[in-house]
Amino acid sequence: MGETRVLYAIAESCPFDALLVRDMRRAVNSLVQLNLSRFRVPQKVVTKYSALDIMKQALELLYEFSPSEKNYREAMRTIQVYSEGDDEMLRTLRSSFSLIANAVYNAYTGQRHAESLAPEILFLQGTPFDPSELQQSFRYVGVRPPEVSPATVRITVFLDEGFEPYRLLLHGKLDPEAAQTGREDHWVEVIRTTLAAQTGAALIRAGIEHIDQSTSPFKRLASKITKSETGRLPELLKQRGILIQVIHRIGDINEAFGKK
Repeated sequence: MGETRVLYAIAESCPFDALLVRDMRRAVNSLVQLNLSRFRVPQKVVTKYSALDIMKQALELLYEFSPSEKNYREAMRTIQVYSEGDDEMLRTLRSSFSLIANAVYNAYTGQRHAESLAPEILFLQGTPFDPSELQQSFRYVGVRPPEVSPATVRITVFLDEGFEPYRLLLHGKLDPEAAQTGREDHWVEVIRTTLAAQTGAALIRAGIEHIDQSTSPFKRLASKITKSETGRLPELLKQRGILIQVIHRIGDINEAFGKK
């Protein structure tokens, strides 16, 4: 075996991939369809909030200066107040907020750490997607869209390209557990062949369950979402002379600040 190649990694609870694009679009659509026209701005009886307005306000509260448990509670309280006892609306707003808040947190935290590493090769889980679709979802809820990759990246590789189970998962034709079978083996071959042909610093941004299950406090999150076919990637790569080095771990913001 030749010299060991290092693959830097950012382990994310909400990876930046085509599934996120799909889920963000669904969340925004659910907000658009919510009829919240009776929710009025305090002391301005003639002005009304929409569901997107409420989501924007909640996100602004959470990300004022920096996210914190106090800000998270204020955001959830805002959602509670403007739901006015309507359980269905409360559920929709809470579930959409949980997804969007965590997507924003992971996207920007991951982007910041990726830029500090300045990689030339970037591996992303999932398949290629239209960046404008994700950007549109972020803009709808008042968030500046994140960048997909640092400016230093000259090669971006989507690890699930050509992997049929992922396409079926994306279109709702396969459940998440079944879609993991053979997935990390596919990733290994993509990573191996790419690194064999390319030089320069390489970074992978992928789910915690795939690349880092051992370190507390992320162990509980990883074990919750890990299936038998995940978590093998570091060992499989090591066998091929590629060592994963995790430079940052991004947990679920709802797990961090949403505990009662």
